[in-house]
Amino acid sequence: MAADSAVFSPHPDLFPPARVAELIVLAKALYPHPDLRDGPYTRTVSSIITQAASDPGLYRTLSDGLRDLAQITTSPIRDMDSKAIDCLLRAVEQTTFFNTLRPLVAFHLYDDREVWEFIGYPGSSFEHGGYLHRGFDDLAWLPQPRIEEPTESLLPIGPLPTTSPDVTEYARTAG
Repeated sequence: MAADSAVFSPHPDLFPPARVAELIVLAKALYPHPDLRDGPYTRTVSSIITQAASDPGLYRTLSDGLRDLAQITTSPIRDMDSKAIDCLLRAVEQTTFFNTLRPLVAFHLYDDREVWEFIGYPGSSFEHGGYLHRGFDDLAWLPQPRIEEPTESLLPIGPLPTTSPDVTEYARTAG
C-alpha cells in the first residue's frame, strides 16, 4: 500500500489518509483480484467515504469498526500480510462493521467500468435490445454442455395431483 501521504481522502476531516489506506486494504481483502490495479479499490473507498459523509450512522459504523480493528491488532492493518488480514476479517465477520462494509464494497467495486473490463462484463445490455443477441451465450469460460438422449425409456409417473389431500381437507374443514 502506498504511503498515507499519497492516499487521497475525499473527506480528510472524517477519514484521514491512514484510515482511507486501511479501508483500501480491507476492500482488496474482501474482493481480491490480484491483477486489478489500485484505481477501482481507491474509487470504491472514496465512494463509501462520500456516502458516510452524509450518513452519520454509516460514518459511526465505519469509524468505530476501524477503531475496533486497530485495538485487536498488533500492527497497522495496511502493514499486515493477506493471511493476517483474512484472519482479522474472519474474526469480525459477524459484526455490524463487516456486514456494512462488505456489501458497500461489492456494490461500488463492481459498479466500476474498469472492473467490468477486467472481469469481461460488457455492461448493461438493455439499451441494446437485451442479452439474447448480445452476449447471451458467449460464456467461453464454461464447458460445453453434454446433450445426450437417454437410451432407456422414461418411467411413466402418471398425472400429478393439482392439490394436496391435506390442503383440500384443511380448506373443507376451515372456516
